[in-house]
Amino acid sequence: GLISNRFDVLSELDVSYKEFGARVTATGWFDTVYRRDHNANDSPGTSNPVSVPYNAFTDATRKLHGADAEFLDAFVFGRFRLGSMPTTLRLGKHTLLYGESFMLGANGIAVAQAPIDVVKAATVPNSQFKEFMRPVNQLSGQIQLTPNVMFGAYYKLDWQGDRLPGSGSYFSMMDSIAAGGERLIVGHAPPGNVYFGRTADWKAKDGGQGGVQLRFHHGDVDYGVYAVQWNDHGPQLYLRPFAGAPIVGPNGMQVGDYQWVFHEGIRAFGASFSTTVGSVNLAGEASIRTNTPFDSDAQVFIPGADNSGNPLYAVGKSAHAQVSWIASLGPNWLAREVDFVGEIAWNRRLSVDKNPGALNPNATRDATNIRMVFEPKYRQVLPGVDLSVPIGLGWGLDGNSSVVGPFLGKKTGDLSIGLNGSYLDVWRFGLNYTHFLGDAGPFIEGGHRSFKQAMADRNYVSFNLRRTF
Repeated sequence: GLISNRFDVLSELDVSYKEFGARVTATGWFDTVYRRDHNANDSPGTSNPVSVPYNAFTDATRKLHGADAEFLDAFVFGRFRLGSMPTTLRLGKHTLLYGESFMLGANGIAVAQAPIDVVKAATVPNSQFKEFMRPVNQLSGQIQLTPNVMFGAYYKLDWQGDRLPGSGSYFSMMDSIAAGGERLIVGHAPPGNVYFGRTADWKAKDGGQGGVQLRFHHGDVDYGVYAVQWNDHGPQLYLRPFAGAPIVGPNGMQVGDYQWVFHEGIRAFGASFSTTVGSVNLAGEASIRTNTPFDSDAQVFIPGADNSGNPLYAVGKSAHAQVSWIASLGPNWLAREVDFVGEIAWNRRLSVDKNPGALNPNATRDATNIRMVFEPKYRQVLPGVDLSVPIGLGWGLDGNSSVVGPFLGKKTGDLSIGLNGSYLDVWRFGLNYTHFLGDAGPFIEGGHRSFKQAMADRNYVSFNLRRTF
């Protein structure tokens, strides 16, 4: 049946005077599916909500998916010379993208720079990583030291977590985690479920997040080196069992609270390159992370534990590398024009410096993912009409990453095929079918993340129509 029926508006305003200016973008949306009084859930015994009936969305999910509005970019900027060196500054809500991340940016330097809109990533096939990055308040700038050397830096002024699919929404794989999550069911006993109730998230602090980059050009290659520090945008799980008797009520037996915890003080150091070989742009980067949290099982809270110097989840060092390509293929039997883009990413858990016993036993030392899109294009099929047929594949080549949460598990993935088009370059449309690949299984199995295909029952067809004016 219909899983989304969404109307979006995006408005942009740019104002400039000489070398100074401002940019503001705002968006709003309304989805009739998530504004209904009830949904299609037919399993009262395993339903997550406690504030609404089992077949209704919580208020937080209705707001996130059903109707809301927000500012995206909202910053001022200036261009001037520092001595003889051209300099630019931005202050306010905006995004940055260091390194050469293309499609698997959660493995790269860029993951430090913004929370990710996982809702959009799950629902817009074949998109680039930069399209999922959410703007944050920060001060950033760059100085052109010489014609071939540029120095850049930024400092974040606030922190936000990743935007995850709301509890009960179609693409939610764990209904206790995101907006609208209200309990974590751990068993069943009369008079109903045994569960932990949700308590306030242990959010990361706003400060202590920033980075620098140095980019330079030599020969036919652009190089970059980077150092960044950030607070994790994805959570770990603490359980807080009641010291006394459980609370028995109409929703079952509550035996404690659970809390999502966001780790502070991750650091990464890396380098990148980008060059052109014939008609192919090749780029890559490698980095080392320290004090990075690993995929860990839920931990029972003890006094003195925190989300920085004394965590209960596994923390250590990791290595990351990825290579991407953007190729424009010449005329062939399929089409006169074909784009072929993609990225291969690898990571390794180098050492577990704290709490090795908390590590998810299903996670492996190494993991490798690939994501690519092959897109034949057909110009002027009809007067003013251009068409393309994107075919996208994401696949877990090897291992189950203990470092990068969005990585696909081994031998799981997704395949999509679509038809995109434009008319006079102002009307755009897209029709797409997505099929999820790999052995089916729940996100959590036996108390651990399973790395199986939790979306195996959720193949879907999407259609979108867009007008720019």
